[in-house]
Amino acid sequence: MKSLNKQPSESSVYIWNIAGSIANALLSVVLLMLVTRTLDDKQADIFSVAWTISQLMVTIGTFQIRTYQATDVKGVFKFQQYFIFRILTISVMMLCSLVYVIVRGYDGYKSLIVLLLCLVRAADSMADVYEGWFQQKERLDLAGKALTFRIMLASAGFGATLIFTGRLTVACAVLLAGYVLCFFVYDVRYNRVVDKLKDEGRWGKGVQWFLKMFAEGVPLFVNAFIMMSITNEPKMVIDTAIERGNMIQGGQTIYNILFMPASVLTLAYIVFRPMITQMAIVWNNKKVKGFLKILAKILGCLLGIGMLLMAGSALLGIPVLSLVYAVDLSAYKNHLLIIIVGGCFYTFAAVLDNALVVIRKQYLLVLAYIVTWIYIKMTTGFFVTKWEVLGASWAYTTAMLIFLCSTVILFVICFWRACKKDK
Repeated sequence: MKSLNKQPSESSVYIWNIAGSIANALLSVVLLMLVTRTLDDKQADIFSVAWTISQLMVTIGTFQIRTYQATDVKGVFKFQQYFIFRILTISVMMLCSLVYVIVRGYDGYKSLIVLLLCLVRAADSMADVYEGWFQQKERLDLAGKALTFRIMLASAGFGATLIFTGRLTVACAVLLAGYVLCFFVYDVRYNRVVDKLKDEGRWGKGVQWFLKMFAEGVPLFVNAFIMMSITNEPKMVIDTAIERGNMIQGGQTIYNILFMPASVLTLAYIVFRPMITQMAIVWNNKKVKGFLKILAKILGCLLGIGMLLMAGSALLGIPVLSLVYAVDLSAYKNHLLIIIVGGCFYTFAAVLDNALVVIRKQYLLVLAYIVTWIYIKMTTGFFVTKWEVLGASWAYTTAMLIFLCSTVILFVICFWRACKKDK
């Protein structure tokens, strides 16, 4: 207990935060690898689409309130309020998950896998509200530890169960049990024994606080939900095609494997995140050239990394992915490169997204999300029907190009107006 109450060093906070981020980024990679190496194509496809659905549903569970909670240093809301709000959003999440499998007409086995994985993400969402509290109280090391151990232990249980039983339902149940157990062992325990995490003060009665928290989270939730819907659309269209017999089993798994490296440049962007704070400082000091210089530096570095990523993927991408997932992907080199280009487009758009936040025009971003969502809804069916996995790859990448172009237009207009207003 004394060691937990001891103020952590900066290096400890950094290491555990990075460890948690890496573990979280690798989670889907490892789980899908375990499934493809132990089960057949049909079950791998079911797991892939179930995980995709759970990723969409978890945006409802968290309501994207974590960033606001972590920066609520003035204590506008108490922990109990965040906790109650999260219980309600998770309840809505699970209700939506149940309705979703009913509307999609999934059979009992597939529905069970989907609901089990949604429950896993629900447990993750509950842990997230604690970890957001730890971050707010400057104990990001505890959040990183809880996240790292939860993912490692639960994934180990999932893998061991798959190997010894060969049953996906049992493995998903073990994954859920691991998440719930680690939630109590780490998150709940830390919150009870660490003095700095004690929630002080009364927060009164009524629903005003709930409405205010809801209003704070809505813009972030809408954008995140729409973007997740955009990213998932090719996967859902592939799922429908497989259900109808228009695509062979294994197509979903192949697309999901190829999609894994799409977020590599986004992960690299994490290194440049501190420069966003510098952008905010120079912008508030009316140093427009300094603002543009930092923005150009970030985009230039990411462009260079993106080119290296493309070269590396062209040479080693398919051999490495084939080795890791034990799936022959030799015919999918072009598909992989197309998807990675799409991932790069998304990362460049994310930089401009952050720049719009700096100049306080982030509320306009929903326009870019809506335009992109309409585009991918209208085109993905055609692409997948005509070119299957290649079509899904083109649907994603062209959608990300639309998103990037829309974000560029919004940024240029907002930046020009802001500069004109300050003159």
